[in-house]
Amino acid sequence: MGRDIDIFEIKQEDQRRFTERLYENLDALKIALAKPGFGEGEITLGAELESCIVDKRGDVSPINMELLSDLDDPLFCHEINKFNLEYNLPFVKAEGKPFCAMQKDAEGGFQKLCDAAKKRHANIALVGILPTLVQENFDVENMTDVGRYHMLNRELQNLRGGPFKVNMNGVDPLKMECDHITLEGANTSFQVHMRMDPNRFADTFNAAQLVTPIAVALSANSPICMGHRLWQESRIALFRHSIDNRHKDDVSWRQPSRISFGNGWVRESVHELFAETVALFPSIIPLIDEEDPFEALEQGRLPKLEELSLHLGTTWPWNRAVYSAKNEGHLRIEFRALPSGPSIEDMMASAAFIIGLTMGIRDDVSDILPSMPFRFAEHNFYRAAQSGYDARIIWPSQKQSELQERNITDVIEETLPLMEKGLEMIGVDHDEILKYAANIKERLKGRANGATWQLDVLEQYMEQGLSQPEACHAMTLKYIEQQQSGKSIIDWQTTI
Repeated sequence: MGRDIDIFEIKQEDQRRFTERLYENLDALKIALAKPGFGEGEITLGAELESCIVDKRGDVSPINMELLSDLDDPLFCHEINKFNLEYNLPFVKAEGKPFCAMQKDAEGGFQKLCDAAKKRHANIALVGILPTLVQENFDVENMTDVGRYHMLNRELQNLRGGPFKVNMNGVDPLKMECDHITLEGANTSFQVHMRMDPNRFADTFNAAQLVTPIAVALSANSPICMGHRLWQESRIALFRHSIDNRHKDDVSWRQPSRISFGNGWVRESVHELFAETVALFPSIIPLIDEEDPFEALEQGRLPKLEELSLHLGTTWPWNRAVYSAKNEGHLRIEFRALPSGPSIEDMMASAAFIIGLTMGIRDDVSDILPSMPFRFAEHNFYRAAQSGYDARIIWPSQKQSELQERNITDVIEETLPLMEKGLEMIGVDHDEILKYAANIKERLKGRANGATWQLDVLEQYMEQGLSQPEACHAMTLKYIEQQQSGKSIIDWQTTI
């Protein structure tokens, strides 16, 4: 979905041919995956860091294209809304000090973006949902004028047949409607990629699914949306509502959502996930690539599978499988559930946590899954997003005779040694492991994350007599000030 696409009218024949090509891609993918040596090589890590552009008051500033022109750097790219930008961190080897390397790179990119914004009397916020957002920010005029966004907007609206509806609970419940997919741009994420061995994909992906809920609780940073105090990680619910194309009046049965935690554990291989996406979801942008995937294979080249890539980019699982023909072919897991912010150090520690714990549990995951039905992993995901550190989740234990709920903080503490074990397995230096494990332990000890900080400071401003919108603005400006100090959330000022 990173490609620029011209807007075009979709005909029934386009849909039919695109579907045929998707199944050809799946057949070609099966051949590519079976090629000796496919995807072998060292584990590498990368990330995408999304940001909000704000003015001096903390309101959105829709100047992403101007900033991209000023930056003139291919590592920065636009997002669906004019007040968002993304920075792509180059991939690094997992062996050694990968998280320190990514932290240094992210800090440099963040500073470069802040400097460019400052010249245009704006600022940058790394936050799951900008607390000062209002519904008027999501008019179609604020959508970045790029063909693929217009196509997505039009076709999802056509599938939906009406406005996208948001109905979220919390201290200040929120109900609203939006006619455009621009509401999706309220969500800013820190998406981590891990290249890994295709032969271990099923176990690795299942382990990632199992541990994602506790990483979400630890990293929650989206407690306020449209001025309403909602979930600790409201981004999870808002994203699903903001782009869900399904008809709500279908009472007999419902299509799976294009935004989901998943539909079950992977049984054997990554091919299942690609095939599932093709089989379950109608195409939105049926654009045929000129490459014949079988011709590429006959010529000894790995096919790019552009149609499959394009189709996968119109579904949004919280953990995504990625195929690439680059670098002699490889597979990645894209961890999509972590929010942007609060500090770059905290984000890297969260990345270390979810990667390390995934790898630390992987070798035992086939023994764990019989005691953990998939629907309970999904249950954990939404409970963690809703309640953060206060969540109670179902967590498997050895030789259990029944499922039991546990405090999520106890689970995080219990799994920290597995995080460290997993990082050791992929060759991360011992001192780097200790550095980021210490960050996690301190955050857990103080029940500190971006969500708890935002809510605490917001309440203090309201106790001083500020209205809730005024308090959101004041808190957002203080948040940006603390973020730009470079300190971990552990050391942020908690009093105003």
